Amino acid sequence: MKTLRHALRNVSVIAAALFVSAVSAQPTPLTQAQAAPPGAIKLTAEQESALRRITEVQLKPQYFYPSLGAGIPIGFGANWGDIMIGGSGALTDKNRNQVDASLSMTAGLFDGSKYLGAEISANVLSIRNFGANMSYDAKIHRMLYQGEEGFLSLAIGRNNFACSGTEICSSTPNAYGIAPNTASNYMALSGLTEIKVGEGKGLPVKATLGVGNGYFASNWQKNNVYNVFGDIGVQFHNQVGVSAGWSGVGINANISAVPFPEWPFVVNLLFADIGNQSPGGFNAILSVGFPLNFLK
Repeated sequence: MKTLRHALRNVSVIAAALFVSAVSAQPTPLTQAQAAPPGAIKLTAEQESALRRITEVQLKPQYFYPSLGAGIPIGFGANWGDIMIGGSGALTDKNRNQVDASLSMTAGLFDGSKYLGAEISANVLSIRNFGANMSYDAKIHRMLYQGEEGFLSLAIGRNNFACSGTEICSSTPNAYGIAPNTASNYMALSGLTEIKVGEGKGLPVKATLGVGNGYFASNWQKNNVYNVFGDIGVQFHNQVGVSAGWSGVGINANISAVPFPEWPFVVNLLFADIGNQSPGGFNAILSVGFPLNFLK
């Protein structure tokens, strides 16, 4: 990581210096002759333009990356300026006999790398019955380490801490023993690092370990029961990542892709509860996300 960052920084400094000197200075033939050292290679305007284009392509940064999570909370969180707008569609399951979709919006407050960061999400639970039922999630997160070895962050959160709508806010348990308004508390620790697989090459790897109750517990009828959850993900390509994990009640697997690395557009295909152990059962969920930062 350090070598790559230093190399890119050095190249960008050199490119910037060349660009500034070429644009701001308009030398006469005399000054060109005086400044050019013996044996210097002179570039034509076309050659210089081609060189700049190549340099720009090589230095063009990738701002957006695939998700390395498997449908469980993570220790990282949004900071001030971060916004995520997302939508997802799911197949039928044990609880629902119709295909449906949902929407969500997440915003970050404060800065978890300096003090504490906060993340708040609002979720529209059904497109078919749009706006009738909404849930709200929140978490507080803190970056514990950021350096040459990677990143480590801790988060404490509560999903469905508030709700609106008669269905989601109902306290009557369903056939599986859980009320729709059940809130889920959790704590998650996540780390991101790079594993070397060859000379000068590395694979970003993210791992999460956490505990939670409510929807993360195998016995939903007892809200004081906490289960362990976790996942691990690998970004084996700049634009593609895969991950798998245990949600506390079932096995999840996720495939994530960024079709255009400079566009804020992430696509995920999550296979939830592959073993069909949860009350809802197995489902395939396709989601798209648009991560933005209005400060950048």
